[in-house]
Amino acid sequence: MFKKVYLLIILALVACGKEEKISQEEESQSKVVSKGTSVEVVKVSDSVFNKQLWVNGKIEAVKKAELRFQSSNQLMSLKSANGDYVKQHQIIGVLENSLLKNNVQKATIELQKAQNKLAEEKINYGQHNITPSILKNLEIKSGVIEARNNLERAKIEYDQTFLKAPFSGIVANIEKREGDYIGTADAFCTVINPNALEISFSVLENEYQFVGKNQEIEVRGYNANQKLFKGRITEVNPLVDENGLIKVTASITDKNTGLLDGMNVKVLINQPLYNVVVIPKSALVLRSNREVVFTLENDLAKWNYVEIAGENSDSYAINKGIKSSDSVIISGNLNLAHDAKVKIVLQ
Repeated sequence: MFKKVYLLIILALVACGKEEKISQEEESQSKVVSKGTSVEVVKVSDSVFNKQLWVNGKIEAVKKAELRFQSSNQLMSLKSANGDYVKQHQIIGVLENSLLKNNVQKATIELQKAQNKLAEEKINYGQHNITPSILKNLEIKSGVIEARNNLERAKIEYDQTFLKAPFSGIVANIEKREGDYIGTADAFCTVINPNALEISFSVLENEYQFVGKNQEIEVRGYNANQKLFKGRITEVNPLVDENGLIKVTASITDKNTGLLDGMNVKVLINQPLYNVVVIPKSALVLRSNREVVFTLENDLAKWNYVEIAGENSDSYAINKGIKSSDSVIISGNLNLAHDAKVKIVLQ
């Protein structure tokens, strides 16, 4: 009998201990709830927001020339290789020209003979009696004019064996080797000015208001780590093609970009929106597939449906739902409810 009483006392003590422990836990949780969820807050204001549009584009060289020899013969000397930088008038390739060089020398000698004969004619005629018309006749009679024309023709034919850069730039597309036969119809190489580039891209017809002449853009390669280069829109074609696209052309204003003719790039177009409330992206959450921003009022989180006017890499522009000078919750807002008690923590 004594053992039964003793056992009942022990069970009663254990039960009391559990109730006391549960009570302590509930009290602790109550204190946590009463303190509120920890959140970070920023005060927003009206400002200028850059709405961003990314499109694909292609680089094209403004100064790009496909070069051909003006005469046909074997390639005697190749002075440049693909990727070499050449200055204006620098020689890129030379055709076999020994016979033409000899023709120049021969024509030079013939001209000298004709000039000597002209000098004799002047002496015979009398230096003080020669008028411009008489001099012209003497030049024809002595063969000076014909010899001069022959020399000029020989020099032109000789010069046509040299292929020169029409402007400074990079050499590309050389496929011939020394000894190959080159015809006048064969494209020998291409010279590209790497500092005179433009970019062609297209926008959808509903994005037409997003672009305009002289608007600044930014360009980079498909590598996300590549530097952004500056550009400016020079042309917007006011026609929509069969695919619903509008063609836009822009010039690259930066120099030494490393961008290449034909390269595919990403184009960033910024459209400024004025007098809109700008919030960090972390301030926006979804509730029932609608955009919601929580604001702080008297240590309580207030639920606000908002309308987004624009988006860029780190912010949203809001045109309805919150106002300038509101304190917006930017962290700890994923599981907040309307009128939930919150505690501000310093950023």
